[in-house]
Amino acid sequence: MQTVYLGTSDFAAAVLDRLAASAHRPSLVVTRPDRPKGRGRRTGSTPVAERARELGIELTQPEDLHAPDVLARIRAAAPAALVVCAYGALVKEPLLSEYEILNVHPSLLPRWRGAAPIERAMMAGDQETGVSIMRLTAGLDSGPVCLQERTPIEAGDDYGTVSKRLEALGSDLLIRALDERPPFTEQPEEGVRYAHKIVARDRQLDPTRRPERVERVVRALRPHIGARLALPDGTFLGVWAAALGGETLAPAGGRVRSESERLYLDCAGGALELLEIQPPGGRRMAASEWLRGRPDPGVTDFWMDPQLPHLAVAELVRLAGQDWGEDTEWAPFLSALCWRGDQEVLDAMRDLTRSGDARERSVAAYVLGQCGLPTRTFPGECAAVLEELALTERDPEVLAVLAHALGNLGPGHGTGALVALRDHEDREVRDGVAHALAGRDEDEAVAALVGLSRDEDHEIRDWATFALGALCPRDTPEIREALAARLGDHHEDVRVEAVHGLSLRGDDRALEAAIELLARTERDGGLWAGHALEETAIRLAGLTGDERLAPYLPAMDERWRGNVLEHELERALERTAAPRRA
Repeated sequence: MQTVYLGTSDFAAAVLDRLAASAHRPSLVVTRPDRPKGRGRRTGSTPVAERARELGIELTQPEDLHAPDVLARIRAAAPAALVVCAYGALVKEPLLSEYEILNVHPSLLPRWRGAAPIERAMMAGDQETGVSIMRLTAGLDSGPVCLQERTPIEAGDDYGTVSKRLEALGSDLLIRALDERPPFTEQPEEGVRYAHKIVARDRQLDPTRRPERVERVVRALRPHIGARLALPDGTFLGVWAAALGGETLAPAGGRVRSESERLYLDCAGGALELLEIQPPGGRRMAASEWLRGRPDPGVTDFWMDPQLPHLAVAELVRLAGQDWGEDTEWAPFLSALCWRGDQEVLDAMRDLTRSGDARERSVAAYVLGQCGLPTRTFPGECAAVLEELALTERDPEVLAVLAHALGNLGPGHGTGALVALRDHEDREVRDGVAHALAGRDEDEAVAALVGLSRDEDHEIRDWATFALGALCPRDTPEIREALAARLGDHHEDVRVEAVHGLSLRGDDRALEAAIELLARTERDGGLWAGHALEETAIRLAGLTGDERLAPYLPAMDERWRGNVLEHELERALERTAAPRRA
């Protein structure tokens, strides 16, 4: 059968080789124009152009496949079919109507339509791939399929080994399709995924991912493109081979470190050992060889930029939605948005608050509350967006995140919105309000905390009582009464906060409850409860001189010299006649 062949890549050159040896040898090969290549930017031909010349096949390299002179040249070749394999440009009318066009596509269609099917399959962790022979249509790799065969992707495979198998498989399938003319079957609508072209950000290793996933990127880009790792000076370290490296010293990922002659990238949940690298401006070499040359420690031991500068804000927003709700130590994409905290992030979060997806609105609220880590860049603007969202939001999860976000922005931001939520039916929302109002001294904030100190949920009562007793800068009869009302609370942690708050205000109503709490040999509140009760004992002993507090007073030692409670402790020891233990 007379054919015309369209292709560009190494893969396409291998298929051309087999086609030329068959009864369907092309009378014309069409490939892309010569382009500058490499660091020297010398003009070079495509692999298909070079192979066509070696095979002695007529060749054309048009800028525009559909130019009239190119179409005329294809017609002059009188093909019964066109064969396309990795040509690198869209084939359109009138070619689609004038000829049967067979496409050799290295994936199991409909999975991985598009420009980089082998790389994307490997990056995704697919267990197998294959080749499909399809009829080209106007859609992107969406035409009907006549033949398809599979091959496994093994643990040690890289792009080079997989593509070699697929070259042989694809060549055989193409010859079968031309010889046997099997029927075509439309692709199913389910399972469609697109293999987008590999761009610069796809090459950059992302330590926020599991090490197995990062290692797959290295193999998927070897030996033709190469993965890379961003260095602190703005250059890149090429990475050509890597292996799972066991335990990580940075469980959340993001650290590069060297140990003796071994180089590691700590990823999320595990380490990746970098085995073969390429220093900026240098050649490929074993990492051990590079380390023996004693490179600058600044490029062998460092933490990566938490802003993840290789990712666009839109991509961070998409990935942050995946982060949301995952039970991991670190949510890297949420964190990166917070660390960036620039106008683009603020605008993106404002838009996200209008999403119909509650998860996305939660992401927006979270980032707005921490926009500009470690210092807030737009606190007033962020608070205004959150307050606007609070007026219309009905989802309890979003409201809880919103409350905490306003709390992170601090006093002076969103108090009115928080107070409006103090009686919300959802306990997570009320809990967020209690946390957010802590440390605020506006009348409405204090009144809301007084109300929350009576909440039916003991954890909310505990926090509200702590906020009134230890964090509120005021001392009013209303606050004291609210604290006194919690002295008989049936939860110990609430009683601890009540006696501590009253003792800070010199109110001896805390005495009996404090003695009862101090006498308990086991406490539920941990280190904070122990500290709060010790401070309570010192203050109440100095205030009342009650000898029952003497056994609970600490010794006057170096821990208390220069402490703000040094004089209080001296007075307490004197008034209760407790021995001064040096």
